[in-house]
Amino acid sequence: MSWKAIAKESQASVLHSIPARWHLEVGKYTSLKDVTDVPRICGLLTEEQLEITELGATQLVQRLASRQLTAVQVLEAFAGRAAIAHQLINCLTDFFYEEGLEQAKALDDALDRGEPLKGPLHGLPIALKDIHNLKGHATTMAWVSGKNDIAPQDSNVVAALRDAGAIFFCKTTMPQSAMAVETVSNLWGRTLNPRNTDLNAGGSSGGDGVLVAMRGTPFTPSTDLGGSIRVPAAFNGLYALKPTAARVPKGGMPDLGQNLVEVSFGPICHSIEDMELLAKVINAYPFNRYDVTCTPVPWKTPEPVQERLRIGLMKWDGAVMPHPPILRALEHTRQVLEKAGHEVVDFEPPFDCWQAMKTTFDIYYQGGADPNLAALALSGEPLIPASADLLKTFNVRQLPASEILQLSGKVRDYKEAFLAAWNKTAKNGKAIDALICPAAPAVGYPHDFNAYWGYTALFNLVDYPSAILPIKGFQISAEQDSVDVDYHPLESNPYDKPNYEIYDPSLFASQKTTIQIVGRPFEDEKLLQVAAIFDKLLHVF
Repeated sequence: MSWKAIAKESQASVLHSIPARWHLEVGKYTSLKDVTDVPRICGLLTEEQLEITELGATQLVQRLASRQLTAVQVLEAFAGRAAIAHQLINCLTDFFYEEGLEQAKALDDALDRGEPLKGPLHGLPIALKDIHNLKGHATTMAWVSGKNDIAPQDSNVVAALRDAGAIFFCKTTMPQSAMAVETVSNLWGRTLNPRNTDLNAGGSSGGDGVLVAMRGTPFTPSTDLGGSIRVPAAFNGLYALKPTAARVPKGGMPDLGQNLVEVSFGPICHSIEDMELLAKVINAYPFNRYDVTCTPVPWKTPEPVQERLRIGLMKWDGAVMPHPPILRALEHTRQVLEKAGHEVVDFEPPFDCWQAMKTTFDIYYQGGADPNLAALALSGEPLIPASADLLKTFNVRQLPASEILQLSGKVRDYKEAFLAAWNKTAKNGKAIDALICPAAPAVGYPHDFNAYWGYTALFNLVDYPSAILPIKGFQISAEQDSVDVDYHPLESNPYDKPNYEIYDPSLFASQKTTIQIVGRPFEDEKLLQVAAIFDKLLHVF
């Protein structure tokens, strides 16, 4: 069977798995660029189901625990909304509602018998990115040749979530090989941004991001090696957390072949509380007893902040200039924080961020592109444009042993330089509590645009935890966010000029605007504490 036939069959199989009661008359909505309201107006969900899906994860687990809601009720609502979302924006690779229903019934029956809650996520329906191993289901990694790679057991993360009471009912799309900040593959097709289907969903956790945005799942345990949690969250106007990578387990997940830049995983969600909910669950699990990939650091609630914060502000990284609405959002954040009595100081990266980005890609691809090319050869499928652009832009090749040995020293140099720059911000012995910066140099991108990852990948390289926070009420304006005609793009990297030229405020008018907040390594708890303070201040615009 040709790769095209396999892809066609695979995509049809997902649609076929959706029960008839959730079949959408898609043709009625093809003229819409913003499809976020379709679940509310299509008539396929009840008012009660719509109300359930508007609740956050923290609210849901509270109502499930008090038996105001049953696990079956909650699953039915979210599965229906996920099915509708998929038919509009193509975000699922696997839909197994009946399997989830069995789990939900078992949890409800256990409570009926007087048994205790299974765990802190009791009855919460969760979507899993296609990179996660879920026993009995394929982990395709968006390769056509991975269509029948059935996981023999749960990964450690999935096992922990299952033990905490989570219910699994679907898997979400990611780009071919996971190395792209757009979600498209030959196997599953293109995932669309629900706020503007002319724009991409972000990646590599794009299926996660759009499904959360469409409220087809309360949150997702997404993965991030270069921005894969944070970019989809930013492009979909959501909250997200990339924890310190060393704190999270990687056991049972696909091996990256290197550990200089480690994958992290954390939530894409609707609130700070939901970020903390997943972080607490994962950091409370005794992974050190059977997982060699993480450092066991229990979640500790920090003391309340009693003094004003010192915050660093990095408007740009010296490589790719952010678009006008992002710069305005950062300046607005500065003004709000200062008005509230906090101190904001300018921060500049202590090294050439374009060179750091090239080092990061040398680490990602130190063995060359052979593994990817081998996966392609198994089915005959071609590279997607995003992957082809990366291989060319970063001159991907198999590095000689001498260069590979040097990478470890380079990573340490970058970490030491960033730590020194952070400490250098100290005033009266107090360094900055957190750093704010863009999540990307744009609020979104058209399909197949060669996007710059530098604003997120930097914090994978140095392994600092970071969060995405939407600025509620912030509207992109043609008047306030016009093209900066005085800016002359840099010629020192291949990203700044295309990023400058693609900007058109009318193209991005429907997009939400976010900021990225960065904390010190292993101080994830403090990062969320600071983010919560910001969230209360930025809520009133």
